Amino acid sequence: MFKKIFTILFILIALMLGGVVLSASAQEYTWSLASVLPETHPVHSALVYFADQVAEETNNRVKINVYGGGQLGQEKDYIEGIQLGTIDITKVSSAPLGQFSTSLQVVSLPFIWRNLEHQHVVLRGPVGEKLMADLEENNFKGLAFYDAGFRNITTKTKPIKVPADLKGLKIRVMESAPLIDTINAFGATAVPMGQSEVYVALQQNVIDGWENNEPTVISFNMQEVCPYYAYTRHTSIPDILIMRKDLFDSVPADIQEGIMRAVEKSIPYQNQKWADFVGEAIKQLEEKGMMFNEVDDITEFQEIVQPIYEKYGQTIGMDLIDSIASY
Repeated sequence: MFKKIFTILFILIALMLGGVVLSASAQEYTWSLASVLPETHPVHSALVYFADQVAEETNNRVKINVYGGGQLGQEKDYIEGIQLGTIDITKVSSAPLGQFSTSLQVVSLPFIWRNLEHQHVVLRGPVGEKLMADLEENNFKGLAFYDAGFRNITTKTKPIKVPADLKGLKIRVMESAPLIDTINAFGATAVPMGQSEVYVALQQNVIDGWENNEPTVISFNMQEVCPYYAYTRHTSIPDILIMRKDLFDSVPADIQEGIMRAVEKSIPYQNQKWADFVGEAIKQLEEKGMMFNEVDDITEFQEIVQPIYEKYGQTIGMDLIDSIASY
């Protein structure tokens, strides 16, 4: 009798211990992924897709928890968190990351991208590889560039048709030296500010406008406080998916390979999600009263910013700039 009971207990304990071992081998790593974008934004859905693909490609050994909507702070907090080891992965705009990697500032230069197809080809080639490699000096492992469309100027009280219309206006921008210089060159005053502060700043007349793409405008309901949208298309700054380099380097090669396979699957997924949502965003914004306009002559805006190329050519290198502009 006692022998039978002992045998049953032994089997149960073995099963429980076996379950623990299986569970441990099934999920060895749990990481955080931070973003300021709400769940309604197409990039957020791409981040969730990426996390799911990482789980699949690593046989559930890696679990990534996606924290959207600015739950873990603003993009500058994420960038610092990657360096400090408090955040594992993040999606940020390439613009503020340019403070830590000079060469990355090239993607934020005004009018350097002819269209998204031009951007795709360049960033998936040797130039993109160089930009990602340069990030590693500051413990950033560059994973993927994601579409973020073209940025346009949105204002509270009047449409923008010529550069002179911007004179005296305070326009919110991200923490990006090339972007600040661009808006200032147009005749406005660039005001660097975190995304979470923009809506209230517009309400309280701290700023007169901001610049961004259509999906982000609708995702944050900015049309409620800033109804004029002018197609300046002054820059297209891609989003970038990065993680801690020390963390990436610490995991086995098969995990690294699984992560990169998930990255490759996520890029076309994100690109398509973005493309699908732009038209829908414009439709929703028009229904909510946003007024869109083309500028009178885009060459007026382009000519004004030419000195910016000369300025950044000294730090970024004209070879890098020319390799993109002439591609």
